[in-house]
Amino acid sequence: RQSSVGFVTSATMASFTCLAAARSEVLRRAGWDLEADGMAGSPPITVILGAEAHSTIFAGLKYLGFGERRLVKVDVDANGGMLADAAVAAIAKANGPVIVIAQAGHINSGSFDPFAAIAAACNAKGAWLHIDGAFGLWARATETHRNLAAGMELADSWSVDGHKWLQTPYDSAYAIVRHREAH
Repeated sequence: RQSSVGFVTSATMASFTCLAAARSEVLRRAGWDLEADGMAGSPPITVILGAEAHSTIFAGLKYLGFGERRLVKVDVDANGGMLADAAVAAIAKANGPVIVIAQAGHINSGSFDPFAAIAAACNAKGAWLHIDGAFGLWARATETHRNLAAGMELADSWSVDGHKWLQTPYDSAYAIVRHREAH
């Protein structure tokens, strides 16, 4: 209920918007004012995501100034879902500001990451959890697939593409951020 929703042109821009909010917020929590001071000299942010995250996530991260060396790619299972133990270990090992990106609906397999375990590790670390829900966020609304989304509600932001399931025009995606001020 406390979330802010932005209507954007694509899943790429939905993730970009959510991750821009995440970047500003994790830096704010670390005592850095991104809007006033910019990125130069800011505390480094570690970004943790599955090795098979969607290409739009990697594009958005590049647009936001995250270099390849700032990314920690977590091992995945045969369906492309992050391994819970590997994700939790990567989060625990990270220092400074942390953004974690989980996936609801792998593009090839439909696999969902283990949200509850990832969210608990993020909470313990003070990390921001974003869920790329372009393909699978809507599973939460169904009786038959709701279990796939267990723990999804614990995230800080979600990106979703309306045209994949809601039959809206191609340019209809949503950036949802739990923290209105950050959004």
